[in-house]
Amino acid sequence: MGKIALQGILNHPDLELVGQFVWSPEKVGQDSGVLAGGEPCGVAATDDWQALYDLGADCLCDFGRSMPGERERWLGHTLPLLERGTNVVNFSAFEFAHPATAPTADRARIEAACAKGKSSFFFTGIDPGWATTDLAIAALAAANRVDCVRVLELGWFGHYQSQSLREVFGFGIEPGVTPGMLRDGKLKALWAPTLHAIAEVLGVEIDDWETMFEVDTLDHDVEVGIGTIRAGTAVVLHFELRAMSGGKPIAIVEHVDKVHRDGGQHWKAPYAPVDLTYRIEVEGSPSFSVEFAAAPGDTGATCVMPVVNAIPALCEARAGLLGPLDLPRYWAKNVRPDARRV
Repeated sequence: MGKIALQGILNHPDLELVGQFVWSPEKVGQDSGVLAGGEPCGVAATDDWQALYDLGADCLCDFGRSMPGERERWLGHTLPLLERGTNVVNFSAFEFAHPATAPTADRARIEAACAKGKSSFFFTGIDPGWATTDLAIAALAAANRVDCVRVLELGWFGHYQSQSLREVFGFGIEPGVTPGMLRDGKLKALWAPTLHAIAEVLGVEIDDWETMFEVDTLDHDVEVGIGTIRAGTAVVLHFELRAMSGGKPIAIVEHVDKVHRDGGQHWKAPYAPVDLTYRIEVEGSPSFSVEFAAAPGDTGATCVMPVVNAIPALCEARAGLLGPLDLPRYWAKNVRPDARRV
């Protein structure tokens, strides 16, 4: 993802790359343009945060790990930047997607750093992020009465090699076993902010939460990106996080995620002939759906570019911990070279 972000920044007409932090020692000193797969750009990658602090950059585009349970790791470099006046857009600080319900103590630390530096902090991504929040809110412009808003990921991840698919999400577990994301609260930590944002724009209160988790299996072993999935264990996960209001769901995150295509045939699947889609289903009057499907090979870019394209808008926004409704609208500016610019 970081490589795609570098390409996006280097190709954006309103952005200038002035520095890059790398975690891998072998990348230190290499040209960032080369690391992005292109021509040298004159910026050398570093593992020295102080050197980046001293640049006085307008914004950090942070693609480092910022998952729940890792806050001190990323706050350690984020807070000093904010205090120095550098805005931060973050790809994986999911818990801070809805500022009003973000973890109280660390929200206060971010707000204090932003106040000191007159800077802003903003999280976005794809899911959770632009596809589950911004796209859902935009879709509501076509609604009249809203009974429930459902945001879905429908995807095949058979080529993924990250063992988090087993350890967190639960691929390879036996039916009836509780996956890691339900045991340690990650499900709610990752997706509750999306549902809070939808409830906020609808003007309703969330008075309870419900979860649903089920799996589908095959009767034979299969080899996938994360290794062998044994017969009778999960090759497809179907889960929901439901925000309840008045005794019924008002907003739902729903996933049908697969590591093998033969499973889960009775559950929802993409309308488009692609491996991964994000869908918004508005239930009410009228009822309708909107599906976002990237072309094969382009899913990584669609995850990354909402982060990169948000940078100019973030730099113009007010100071503080911000949510998607706090930024002016933003979009891509990298158009084909032969288009006539105004």
